[in-house]
Amino acid sequence: MTRPSSEQCLPDLQSPKSRNSETGIYVGLGSNLGLGRNKPRDLILQAVNLLSQNGDTVTTLSSLWTSHAWPVDPRKPDYINAVCRVAPADNDPLALLSRLHWIEDKLARMRSKSDRWASRTIDLDLLDYHGQIWADHADLCLPHPRIGQRDFVLLPLLEIAPDWVDPVSGLAGRVLLDRLEASGSLNQCRRVIS
Repeated sequence: MTRPSSEQCLPDLQSPKSRNSETGIYVGLGSNLGLGRNKPRDLILQAVNLLSQNGDTVTTLSSLWTSHAWPVDPRKPDYINAVCRVAPADNDPLALLSRLHWIEDKLARMRSKSDRWASRTIDLDLLDYHGQIWADHADLCLPHPRIGQRDFVLLPLLEIAPDWVDPVSGLAGRVLLDRLEASGSLNQCRRVIS
């Protein structure tokens, strides 16, 4: 598994371990490839169902959102994205990450060594685990180091946790979203109307 360097995880060991007024465990879900007769939206819902079958409880699921592939590549299909709040079967972020990887494998996620941003049937990211900061672990960086760069993560996250605060920077999610907009870095993410 490729992992960002410690600098990319933005470690700040002086930061409080949890400033988050909207604490919880959040998982990002994304898909831009179908599998058999299943479309990306179906795979998102299957992943949520599989998570619940593994003893974890999905307590809240955002709306589905669509966005261009990231980084933007017009040759790749658009993504369907969502975020869910999870009550895990245990109190172990690494065990939850392992279950997320099992679900990705079950839904035929192929990891490309040559294209980090390759299209995928499912992508499950552990975004935040009760505001914990993990910067130096080989397999996990918490919170997810690129939350603040992705409107397709921030918008569904803020839909279900409007007061979420980045545990590293202490900035409210809405401030991070405003900064993305001001920088012109939005990915034209929009809620899917069903």
